[in-house]
Amino acid sequence: MSAPSIYLFHGDDEPAIKAATAALVTQLGDPSTAEMNTAHFEGSLSLDALTGAAMAMPFLSARRVVSVLGAAKTFNAAEPRAAFIRFLEQIPASTAFVIQEFAALDAKHWLLKWVQAAGSRAQVQRFELPKGPQMAAWLQQRTTELGGTLQPQAAVALVQLLGSDKLAADGELAKLLAYVDYSRPIQAQDVQLLCQPIGEQGDFFGLLDSLVGGNPAQAMNRLETLLQERDHILFFFSLVGHFRLLVQTRQLMDAGLKAPEIAKELSIHPFRAEKLAGQARRFSARALKALYQRLFTLDQEMKTGKIEPSLAMETFVAALSVPTA
Repeated sequence: MSAPSIYLFHGDDEPAIKAATAALVTQLGDPSTAEMNTAHFEGSLSLDALTGAAMAMPFLSARRVVSVLGAAKTFNAAEPRAAFIRFLEQIPASTAFVIQEFAALDAKHWLLKWVQAAGSRAQVQRFELPKGPQMAAWLQQRTTELGGTLQPQAAVALVQLLGSDKLAADGELAKLLAYVDYSRPIQAQDVQLLCQPIGEQGDFFGLLDSLVGGNPAQAMNRLETLLQERDHILFFFSLVGHFRLLVQTRQLMDAGLKAPEIAKELSIHPFRAEKLAGQARRFSARALKALYQRLFTLDQEMKTGKIEPSLAMETFVAALSVPTA
């Protein structure tokens, strides 16, 4: 039985939808071949561009993967809808055409009904964020994938703080694992000590983007805001954990690995691997190792009382204003 030509992935679990799409890409072969046989479209969608990508013959591979985000809204009016359906009916078996919708489609939605009626040449899968006990179980499984252990009480505590936000959970687990140094299970008191509810995290991720994006002035402003909101020692652990991953990501990139392979090697979500790869690309491996070593030195100076935590982080941010190679 041949594989479907059309896949409809819909629901509120965006990371799972992206992971399912990435899994199709990995079936294309080695990363260089896969890269030549993949295309993604979102935003202002052109049916001509979609047609060109979907109808192209694969190169050194049995199939191509073409994904599109937001087709249900773009082609919702009667005439565009009819044109899009005609296009879907012509997609060859050599193309895996993935329609991504980051919200669940109603059972009566025209796109869902068409895919369900298309038979074996189309497949639909709904991805819903885990809730309650399911989310707690997912957190424990995810921690195991990351190389650590999460106690059941700690998983429940995280669910109470994060709800079903899997992307935020990845960041919190990385911070917690850095705090326990992968040497013991994460306990409920660790969660209570380090983590904050969604909406109270300040602009930590904005700080990271500024740090690696070559904007030290903006990073310093964001740092000062966060230093007023967060425990300084725990905040420092967050920086250490993130830069450890950046060092590892840069090393894997230099070895020729792409984001999907990096995600597998580091046991992190593909979305996070893409983010880390984008940040690591701005630095050489030598520069990142130097920055990570600087964090280690600052940690030692903090422990011996030579420098205050706030000044240590301000010093680290200031050091990034000096170009590195």
